[in-house]
Amino acid sequence: MNWRSLILEHRGQKLFALGLAVLIWLTVRSTEGIRIGDGSTDGRQVFPNVPIVVLTSAADLGRYAVSPEFVNVELSGDPDVLRRVSAQSVEAYVNLVDLGSTPQMIAIHANPPDGTTLVALDPTRVRVDRIVETNSPSLSP
Repeated sequence: MNWRSLILEHRGQKLFALGLAVLIWLTVRSTEGIRIGDGSTDGRQVFPNVPIVVLTSAADLGRYAVSPEFVNVELSGDPDVLRRVSAQSVEAYVNLVDLGSTPQMIAIHANPPDGTTLVALDPTRVRVDRIVETNSPSLSP
């Protein structure tokens, strides 16, 4: 069999096979990004250095020092949802409403964004100290 007949015979079938191969290749390439992605494709993502917010009652005018000031938050959920979540939308806080004497180790809580679930916090507790101000503001003009 010579090269000319190899190329020219059954052109329709060869073009169909080539088109099908290209279609399969494009399909595999488009789903490859979903499998490889940015590391959040397994349904989990860690958000490092989320600031810890201090919650107190309105009557408590004290100031507090929290150590460490940041927490790593691990969330799970749909990979598409996790790609849209930013570290600013993750809320981590300590509740000091019923705080007694300080220093104390207090549990950290987190509010995950809609469509995600909290998996882990690192660390899980922080040290809280009440800051005593030596200069109290005077009320006289």
